[in-house]
Amino acid sequence: MEERASEATTSEATASEATTPEETPPIEVPLQQPLTATWAETWVNVMFPTLFGLTAGALWQALISPHLTYGLPNPPQGGLLIMMLFSPLLHRWLTPHPPSMWLDYLGGIAALGLPLLFVWSTGMGGFVCGGYLTVVLWIWVSTSWWRFHLPPFRLAIWHTMGVNIGALGGSLLYHSLMM
Repeated sequence: MEERASEATTSEATASEATTPEETPPIEVPLQQPLTATWAETWVNVMFPTLFGLTAGALWQALISPHLTYGLPNPPQGGLLIMMLFSPLLHRWLTPHPPSMWLDYLGGIAALGLPLLFVWSTGMGGFVCGGYLTVVLWIWVSTSWWRFHLPPFRLAIWHTMGVNIGALGGSLLYHSLMM
């Protein structure tokens, strides 16, 4: 009888030990990353900033550049300055974050926009850094960052590259078609 009681105690102990979190086998959940970006993500993070820059660059080339004595700020700089000016609205339209985080978005614009403002003022060397290098980085960012839920700062860096490239393209397009 004592054997049965000790067996029952042993089986109860093993049953309670089996339910402890240390000994339960981990459940593996397969992580599925999306294979492609949705059209909404593509529109918000790639197309809209580029079209914003294209419009800002073309309007800057048409309306402001003819009145500037030294040609500065040039259209890509104008697009970046306009982006900084409209950063609260762009943050609200282009990010899923609360409106109170627009200063983080502005910080991301400034982190890339201010160096680009300087690069574009260097003359023809700006095409290498501000144009070509930014296009290469923007393509890389556009093909890799869409997989992640980014904070406003990094989204602003991505959008700033798009506005920069769009403003350059818009000013060149306006200049070649209208002048």
